[in-house]
Order: sequence, then C-alpha cells, then structure tokens
Amino acid sequence: MKRIFGPLLAVITLCNVVIGQSLHLGEGTGSAFSTKGPIENPAAPTGAPVVVLPDPMSGIVPPSAISGTSSDDISDLLRGGDTLIIRLTGVPSADQGIFEVKIDEAGKISMPHIGSLAAANNTTVTLKKLIESTYIKDEIFTNPNVTVDLKEQRFVDVTGEVRSPMRVPYTKDLTAMGAVAACGGFTDFANRRKVRLTQNGVTQEFNAKEIQIDQGRDIRLRPNDKIHVDRSIF
Repeated sequence: MKRIFGPLLAVITLCNVVIGQSLHLGEGTGSAFSTKGPIENPAAPTGAPVVVLPDPMSGIVPPSAISGTSSDDISDLLRGGDTLIIRLTGVPSADQGIFEVKIDEAGKISMPHIGSLAAANNTTVTLKKLIESTYIKDEIFTNPNVTVDLKEQRFVDVTGEVRSPMRVPYTKDLTAMGAVAACGGFTDFANRRKVRLTQNGVTQEFNAKEIQIDQGRDIRLRPNDKIHVDRSIF
C-alpha cells in the first residue's frame, strides 16, 4: 500500500500545482479563466478629438478644406480678378490656341465649346484638370492637353519705416521678415515691436523683435498682403 500511495500522492500534488498556476496566469487577462473580466484600454479615445486652431499670426497655414486642394496653400488659390493664360493642345488644329481669360466676379471663366466653368478657389493645377475632364466628359475632345498660368505677378506691399518701401513680388515661401529684408530692412526709427500686417482686410500687429530672435515665429504671407511699419515714438 505504501508503494502505491506514495506515487499517487505525488501525482495529485503535481496536478494541484499546475491547475493553480493556470488559474493565476489567466487572472485579469480577459481569458476564459479570468475572474476579473477584460481590462479596458486606458489609451483608447473616450470622445471626439480635440481640434486646436493655429494662431493666425503664427505663420502656420492649415491645409485647405476645399475639395481637390487638401494639401495646397490657400495662397495658391485663384480668385476673382485674376487673369489667366490657358493653352489648349492635343486637339484638332482649328481648336488649338492660347486664351487669355479673366476670372469674373462670380469666380468663373469661359472656354470654347464648354462655356462657363468655376475657376476661383481652384489652383492652376486643379483648374487644368477640370477643363480637361469637362472636354472629355462632354465628348468634345478625347485627349486634350491644357496648361494654366497666371498672367500677372502677385505682390505684397511694404510701407513705412523700411529703407526702400516697395511692392515685393510674391513667392510661396515669402515671409513677413523676408519682405522687410527685400526692402532693405528697418530704418533706425522703426517701431519693430508693433508692425502692422493686413491680410484679407484684417489688420493685426506682430513683434518683429521676437521674430528676429526666433525665426520659427516668422509669418507666411499671402498675395496682396500689406505690411506697414510705424515710426517709433522714442
């Protein structure tokens, strides 16, 4: 009996140890052996995402919400009054040509055979695609090739206490301090702490001294912006 009882007791003890370890490993993991239930993910979002709007004077331009231009800078968008040079090729010789068109107050242009098209709030690239796709959709041409360019240069006006006040030609990377530098910099009498910037009819002030210390705070400009530097009272 002792020979039989000894091994049997060892087997029972080993089984208890294995079962105990299994229950312990399953505890709290959400498995079938868990007695505490699944653990919630603490990093999971519990509500709508928080949208932080950039400071309008920070120089950060958010992506455009306009369809087809999600990654384009708003300064690239065409607007009423812009004059365009549109070249049409890849069509019969009689229909090829270079057209100078102006975007009207309603934001539209007119092209041969397709009439009026919305041009404002497009870039030159998206307008090109729109014209080509309209010709194809209306079964006028099968393989038109269109290029769209702005006729006139866009400018930024810089006035006041800069060494050479002028209209600075606009480029996509032009900043407030870059425009001032193009005018020869500030005069000795400039009030650099309160420089006025007018964008889309709204005027705000920025501190050029702070930007000179931290160039990351420089302000991206848009076509037709106006910078005015007052004379310091001291």
